[in-house]
Amino acid sequence: IQSLSPPSPASSLYDFSWYGPSRPCRNGHTRAGVYHSDAHRFARLVGGELNRSGVAAYDDQPGRSVMADTGDSRTLLPFAMINVAPLPFTRRWLNVTDGELVALDCHVPSGPSEADLRSSDVYLVLHGLSGGSDEAYVKDFVGEAGAVSCVMVARGMMRTPVLSGKPFHGARTDDVHISAKRLRKVMDETGMSGKLIGVGFSMGGIVLSNYVARSGKDCALDAAVAVGAGIDMRFNRYFQRSLWLWQPFLSRSLLDQFFYRFLPLYKKLLTPEEIEKTRKATSVTEVDINMVAPFNGFASVDEYYTAMSPASDFKSVEDPGMMGDVSIPFAILSALDDPIVCEKCLGDPSQISQVANGNIFYMLSKRGGHVGFPIDPIWKTKWSWMNGAILGFINAVASAEAQMKNDDGTLTSQGTLEPGEGITKMSDE
Repeated sequence: IQSLSPPSPASSLYDFSWYGPSRPCRNGHTRAGVYHSDAHRFARLVGGELNRSGVAAYDDQPGRSVMADTGDSRTLLPFAMINVAPLPFTRRWLNVTDGELVALDCHVPSGPSEADLRSSDVYLVLHGLSGGSDEAYVKDFVGEAGAVSCVMVARGMMRTPVLSGKPFHGARTDDVHISAKRLRKVMDETGMSGKLIGVGFSMGGIVLSNYVARSGKDCALDAAVAVGAGIDMRFNRYFQRSLWLWQPFLSRSLLDQFFYRFLPLYKKLLTPEEIEKTRKATSVTEVDINMVAPFNGFASVDEYYTAMSPASDFKSVEDPGMMGDVSIPFAILSALDDPIVCEKCLGDPSQISQVANGNIFYMLSKRGGHVGFPIDPIWKTKWSWMNGAILGFINAVASAEAQMKNDDGTLTSQGTLEPGEGITKMSDE
């Protein structure tokens, strides 16, 4: 009988080769807290501000929901109880590399003056697996941000057409890059002096993380935050709670959004057996195995998950792979009781946060669920804590950059850690 105990030492917890059908991925080994580089002044300034402000400390919030006491309920109740009023979006169509048209749903708030909007940040928002600009938490964030925000609608979602014959898949990052470059051009042409910030939720966070790492110095964003995402999605194939409880619902949404709608397209490349197995799929993993991976030319689902996982080649601080190429301030905001994305998909925060010249940050809470973090009364506060954490990180980055500037307006060297300086305290819970 094979032991299901986690491997030892702790670093082996993030060794994908250890896991499998008889060795499931489980939560409960990663520590909550703010993770940042100890060796760079910029990272210490950002981490210090996050700790001082408390914006990343969901577990310490006195208003943390008592109605939601598990990761499952912290995920479900916000979606069940929150209603967000419609926002006015203007749809723009963007030509991308393969002849596809990608929809950008843009919102301009009515409150701020034109001068304020020209000096404020612009947000490129990536939604979840089955949503779009009409997702409740997307609308709630866009409204809370109070700035120009454009939601990139993933190919085929919100019933948008697919002209190229290539619907959405989670490893494609070109659409994000082209959208960001186009927004950057518009900002330059209209004299907008703020930063271009990427924010991704759930699957959108996975795509955003992959883009930020793989694009390296060519990244067209100034900063990014991924919420409820993972940077090594291979582990989720063996996350039993997600597979058994949540993915049956998520897979039905995928089938409705893509499989049945574009069935003639899939029949051109998939075998009858793959079509039938996709029709009967009860998990996202089964849909990926039988439809997404083979249709998009991946040899296996593991190859597909590796292509969407920038931490899949991370070995150590000295050999960080793609995560070492992150060139902008990038934060991962997640809860360690997330019932949909296994905590191992985050990689080892204590190691990964030490690479990329101090640009990688983790804001991890023990509780919060998947894109949840509810505060009582849930129906009134909506996703206010989550929104505050995202904006709090952006404000911490701006504050740190201001402190790092010389009199001539250029950033100083980030420097190295002095003995005993600024190591962030993390929760022992």
